[in-house]
Amino acid sequence: MIDIRIDDDACVGCSLCVEVCPTKVFEFDEKKARPVVKKPKECFGCLSCSEICPATAIVHEGVVHSENHYYDPGAVELSQKTADEAGGINFPDDAGIRRLAVGDLGIRLLSVASVFRQTLGGSLPAVGTMAGRTLATHLPRYHVPADFKEALAMVVEQLAPTWDLEASYDGAESLKITAGTCFIRDLCRREGLELGGDLCVLFYNYLAGYLAKLSGVRLKLEKTSPGDTCAYEIKVIRKE
Repeated sequence: MIDIRIDDDACVGCSLCVEVCPTKVFEFDEKKARPVVKKPKECFGCLSCSEICPATAIVHEGVVHSENHYYDPGAVELSQKTADEAGGINFPDDAGIRRLAVGDLGIRLLSVASVFRQTLGGSLPAVGTMAGRTLATHLPRYHVPADFKEALAMVVEQLAPTWDLEASYDGAESLKITAGTCFIRDLCRREGLELGGDLCVLFYNYLAGYLAKLSGVRLKLEKTSPGDTCAYEIKVIRKE
């Protein structure tokens, strides 16, 4: 039988696990404002609950996890050499077209965020978290990061130049991420939206979900400071 454990200290009481579980393993305890495992024998290890949990508070024992696959550096080098010999791939560099494309994407993102807010309410962060975790599983990388510091550097590099991120980490629990260039900030200002809204919520949780999945830690947002250079102060919680 699969052993399911919920970290009550990390759990935020969103009840998403109760809603998403296809076999109704969980039940929400109104007094504790926390989910409890009521039917553990019904769990078949789909991991929907742990994947959607915004706090990564659910752990399964006895489930065989699939492994991430990483590109062979030799294969990447060979494909690059082939592209170079063929003259490379040239894309149109028309600033006018790019501005139209970015504007169109921005409107779509605003619409999606609005729909998510209306349908999910307080569960909006979970959408960003799940998207970030999915990216961490599927985005090709050259190797497995050795530790949290290397995973952090990898994330900063991979999200550039759309987001010019700078990370300050003390090696223990304190992490601060600042965003210089930010596509979302530019979009909000162009549309007259206040910073720190739904798109910012989705982006932070997307970033946190990606980093947490890649590094195997939990991240707790302590403080947000939106502005010309947005800043996130985060507590790093290592899984036992």
